[in-house]
Amino acid sequence: MATAGAMSGRPVRVALAEPPVFPLPPAPIPVPDLPAPPVNPTGFHSPPIRPFVDALPIPEIRSADGTVTARSGSHRFHRDLPPTQTLGYDQDHLGPVLEARSGEKSELSIHNGIGAHPLADDIDTTMRHATEFDRSDPRMTVHLHGAPTAPASDGHPMANWRKGGTQHNTYDNRQEAATLWYHDHAMGITRLNIYAGLAGPYLVRDQWDTGRADNPLGLPTGEFEVPLLIQDRTFNADGSLQARTTFLLPQGYNQSATFGDVACVNGIAWPTMTVARGRYRFRIVQGSNSRTYRFRFSNNMPFLVIGTDQGLLDAPVRTTSIRLGAGERADILVDFGDLSAGESVELCNDEPNAIGNAIFLVPALPTIMRFTAGTSSGHRAPAPTRLRGGTGLPPRLPELAEPERVRTMTLLTHLDTARPGAVLPGMLSQNNLPFTTDDVEMIRPGTVERWDIVNITGTEHPIHLHLAKFRVLGRQPFWAGSYLAAHLPIPEFGTRWNPCADSFVTAPQQAPEPWESGWKDTVLAPTDCITRILVYWPTIEELGFDPDLPFRAPGDHATHGHHGGTDGQTLQGYIWHCHNLDHEDHDMMLPFRITDN
Repeated sequence: MATAGAMSGRPVRVALAEPPVFPLPPAPIPVPDLPAPPVNPTGFHSPPIRPFVDALPIPEIRSADGTVTARSGSHRFHRDLPPTQTLGYDQDHLGPVLEARSGEKSELSIHNGIGAHPLADDIDTTMRHATEFDRSDPRMTVHLHGAPTAPASDGHPMANWRKGGTQHNTYDNRQEAATLWYHDHAMGITRLNIYAGLAGPYLVRDQWDTGRADNPLGLPTGEFEVPLLIQDRTFNADGSLQARTTFLLPQGYNQSATFGDVACVNGIAWPTMTVARGRYRFRIVQGSNSRTYRFRFSNNMPFLVIGTDQGLLDAPVRTTSIRLGAGERADILVDFGDLSAGESVELCNDEPNAIGNAIFLVPALPTIMRFTAGTSSGHRAPAPTRLRGGTGLPPRLPELAEPERVRTMTLLTHLDTARPGAVLPGMLSQNNLPFTTDDVEMIRPGTVERWDIVNITGTEHPIHLHLAKFRVLGRQPFWAGSYLAAHLPIPEFGTRWNPCADSFVTAPQQAPEPWESGWKDTVLAPTDCITRILVYWPTIEELGFDPDLPFRAPGDHATHGHHGGTDGQTLQGYIWHCHNLDHEDHDMMLPFRITDN
């Protein structure tokens, strides 16, 4: 029988079940961050488009209950670009803001109504679980990023639905008010599904952060509370999405990173927003595939950070910049009251390149969007001085607990010999293990652990833990070359390798940034650093479900008979992974289980 690839005329590559990989050594000494070049001579570039001519769209807010459909659409990112094929939830591109209330259950069904994938030629069938069918009948699954969710509703990357299938998720929303987001998590094509548009914000409200004008915290609401889903994209001359960063890697191969040269906010390239001369609350979702940002305003005006991934800080943090990796969120208050009517200020990015990104000559993306002051006064109430602790406020963040266990988790780069067509055939791993490993972390519910994330690769990695929340303890530089040399040889890929790195530190531990003091679920782990986090694993009573309950992946009834590799397979547990989506797809993602057994 002819395959889909053969019928379409596309070359068909056969994936190796377990490709041979070889670890690559780190740089012998720590390498400083490097300036980002304005243009990448080996890369793809968007056609010239004028910034700040299209208005920022404000997404619809709807209840997290009901049904949404993942579907194909036609979306225009900029008035100077033609419309192009995209994906979205109940709309042509991206999804509405879903809103839930803390402690109240939401039942959300997601129907797969997607046609042919708009990035079909970029699907890499050497990736685990990706097949030729994904070009014409792509898989999807939804993960609610930041929510403690039962295993069957968590969006496990191996539990996928093809066209006609419907995923039924239950969200108990047993958490404080926070900025979450929902996005695709299908194994092997996550980066392309999200790049095409399968993402949207999700807001949890509680009795303090109600979203109403009379909220006890005095926070801006209504038109003065605005979600900003920030992503970088590259476009072809015909307006279509270009998912490749450099032509040094052939089309149809995972590139290990995707960096666009245009900033998109809520699906529009370099938008502009007319603001009242008062205070706004911006719910920032850093939804890029790979890029890290250091946000600031063009006039260096200060703003207040009031919350991070998992909710409010104890008190607002005044700063002029904030650094966010892919998947992180920030809740900020910005006062435009000092601007004159007609005066503009731009949201900017001055993040430098890590050495790994510099190899690909990742271009700078200095400008994100523009705000122009109107004539109205807007929200003029004073900003809160305290967010937790005290009468009418949620309780303060708890003191840091002593960990019951310390785990060392290593981040490694490998030479992937299964990809000879690539100039730089690399892959990433955690603890030297593939995603399909049987060497699974077994974690007791209700415990506190310290994770030491040891990064000996050439790039930073935003590390995301499903189910759990954690506090950032700090980051400590270490001598990666000496650490590696002391523990050679690294065993064959597939055998755990995670020696302690404490003997190789080169400086005292650096405290987390002030805005990182709250609960988080995603943390940026820099190269040549040990990033230490204190992880709280919830109890079964707190969750309201058994986190180790097995469940079955959808069978052929949900995949139209197109075998995706896990039809009907019994799955168990959760995952932790790099949120650089190209890394996540290959192969920087590992399972863990929460069990008393």
